[in-house]
Amino acid sequence: MAVKNLFLLTCALLAFIGVSPSNTIAQTIYAYPAYPGAASSPLYTVKVDNQTVFTEKLTQFAGEMQVHYAHFSLEGTATIQVTVNESFNSYKLSPKSRKISVTKSGNTLTFKTGPNYLVLQVDSKELLFVLIDPPEINPPKLTDSNVKNIMDYSVDNKGSKLETKTIQTAINEASGSSKNILYFPPGKYLTGEIFLKSNMTIYLAGGAVLYGSNNTADFNTGSGGMSTEGMQHALVRFLNCKNSKLIGRGVLEGNGKLIRSKGLNACVVKMDESSNILVDGVISRNSSYWNTLPYRCDSVTIKNYKVINCRPTSTEYNNTDGVDFDESTNSSLYNAFLYCGDDPMAVKNEFLTWNGKATMNTRNILHEKIVTYSNSASCKIGTKTMGQSMSNVTFKDIDIIKANRAMVIDAIDNALIENIKFEDIRIEATGILIDIQNTSKPSWRTTVNQC
Repeated sequence: MAVKNLFLLTCALLAFIGVSPSNTIAQTIYAYPAYPGAASSPLYTVKVDNQTVFTEKLTQFAGEMQVHYAHFSLEGTATIQVTVNESFNSYKLSPKSRKISVTKSGNTLTFKTGPNYLVLQVDSKELLFVLIDPPEINPPKLTDSNVKNIMDYSVDNKGSKLETKTIQTAINEASGSSKNILYFPPGKYLTGEIFLKSNMTIYLAGGAVLYGSNNTADFNTGSGGMSTEGMQHALVRFLNCKNSKLIGRGVLEGNGKLIRSKGLNACVVKMDESSNILVDGVISRNSSYWNTLPYRCDSVTIKNYKVINCRPTSTEYNNTDGVDFDESTNSSLYNAFLYCGDDPMAVKNEFLTWNGKATMNTRNILHEKIVTYSNSASCKIGTKTMGQSMSNVTFKDIDIIKANRAMVIDAIDNALIENIKFEDIRIEATGILIDIQNTSKPSWRTTVNQC
């Protein structure tokens, strides 16, 4: 279909333009405990102003590149020391646009930074992510009158017992109640698919992880919601929700590589026909398929969000997208890190009709201040472009460390694509800079009214 009013604004290929870190001194470092069973990195040790922070190795990705990450929050600027427990020669700290000066002494690299999402490549070794969030603003406390502790339900927080039913009961009771914030202290909570409800909040403290079950049957705990490409279920669901929040500095572990091997395509976070949703601060990792999918939603805000998927090195891509706004309106992704085996951001119009209703045409979607590292298209419209229109979609202040295609519009179906902006896009490595398609039919699906 037609593509009009496409703006490519201040797009810099292989240009590393940015602001140097502040010289202010750190006021506070917020380090988080390891959850039970987390694998400590044998390769990297990370210190922040001489304080060691836990660095995890994601052994779940075995068979592909395993990655390591340190996560903490920081007020101001701190000195970061990364010691590599093997000898090395070369190193690269990305995004290069940050212009962070790194010094090497023996096997230790030192640099200064404030809140930032960084990728360290040392020789050809496994990657290290240094994920530094800003401090939380007025986070819930267990002593607050509107807070309910999940431990009041006698759940296991060591990851040894499946707690789906109990967690769901706690969610149901929080919805609309005077204690409508459900607080998860540090610990490992083994669960299948859970459904948030309207007018409530889940708060995951730093060091808390909702850990997906090994059993695919545990991800079929409720009906409803859109199904596409065999994907209907998720670890965390928002289904017909209003005024719901998922916040904190904890982790959502989808256990995706394992459940995908057992034949299940599932998101980590999936939203269907929901509005006024906030997701803030969590790490969403190891999706078996698209990581985060708002479908037919309005007024969704996702920010301070870290996606770590399994990125294949043995094949071209593996469907592990990052955040895909699909038939959604008036929504945003702000300040995010997206490490993906497929498209980090792919805005879609999924169906001509679903559940007896015509396409909800995507409009007013903002992606801003994002760092991506992926095998496929970083900033993308499509591939599914059904319905009448897709309009006012912006990609702004994006650092693309690696991609196959950087800026993409796949206008294959019948929607009019208009007012799309790619603004301040900084690219370190890509195969194709700009790719606009309206005649190249995908081999894996049937198109509608192909131009």
